[in-house]
Amino acid sequence: MWIFRILYAIFIMAAFIFIRDRLGIDLTHAVLYSFGVIFAIVFIETLISDIKSYRFFSGVIGAIVFLIIGYSLASIFAAYFNNDALRLAFYFFVLYLGVNTGQKFSWVIEGIMTRLMAKQPKHQKYTSTAKALDTSTLIDGRIADIVDTGLLEGALIIPTFILKELQNIADSHDHLRRQKGRRGLNVLKRLQEQTILPVDINNTDFSDIGTVDEKLVALAKKMKADIITTDFNLLKVAEIQNIKVLNLNNLSMAMRQTVLPGEEFEISVVKEGKESNQGVGYLDDGTMVVLENGRKLIGRTVKVIVTSLLQTESGRIIFTKVKS
Repeated sequence: MWIFRILYAIFIMAAFIFIRDRLGIDLTHAVLYSFGVIFAIVFIETLISDIKSYRFFSGVIGAIVFLIIGYSLASIFAAYFNNDALRLAFYFFVLYLGVNTGQKFSWVIEGIMTRLMAKQPKHQKYTSTAKALDTSTLIDGRIADIVDTGLLEGALIIPTFILKELQNIADSHDHLRRQKGRRGLNVLKRLQEQTILPVDINNTDFSDIGTVDEKLVALAKKMKADIITTDFNLLKVAEIQNIKVLNLNNLSMAMRQTVLPGEEFEISVVKEGKESNQGVGYLDDGTMVVLENGRKLIGRTVKVIVTSLLQTESGRIIFTKVKS
């Protein structure tokens, strides 16, 4: 291809030289004009070959900038450019130089265009807030089942001071406390093994703060996180400081089966009630069901009708009678 370009350039120059008399120009002008045409052809070819890339735009910009510079130089040194042919040849040379220089810096244009044309990420209206867990939540154990449902979002934060408290409970000489501590450690291990939510063992500590609950509140405030707990006192302290708290006990009560007076269902009577002749059973969610005259039905599964409901601090109690 380069051989063709060279031969074609020689042909253009020879044509201008041979017909210079007919064009009314001398040899010098003929050579200058032929160079101008050759430069124009190379310029157009260069632009067309890169028309689908940023090199085209950068070449055009370079050509415009260098033409402006060339025109300014020709005006300043007008005494040296008193010949139109020389001026035209100079412009062609500057034009070619501008195209090549502009294309060498095409990465600048590409970077600017890419940044301008890049799609801005959509602002998320809802964000996932991290959840800080206290010791009571880990010992309770229900958090692992809740995480498995996929209803929670955001990272789970386990501060090291909570982990130390849990280890101290697990090392306790009291059998019940030791069992609770070990269950909490098992729940923590289960949380770390699941892949639904990330678990962060956070090393942040507050040496100037005494109690673990106060440290947890300070950490939640610092990290702008929520708190998950079953501790009523921690819930109140956090709410006073405008920290959002998820109480697992409230969540459990909200998820209990809804029944209304007059509804029917089956219940297994497992023990006697406090009042005379009462039997007691439980729904799958742990709700206590009191059966009127159900003492003699202990160990049997019967169909009952709801007569009334009672909401207490410890939960809800459903009063029923046997369907006749």
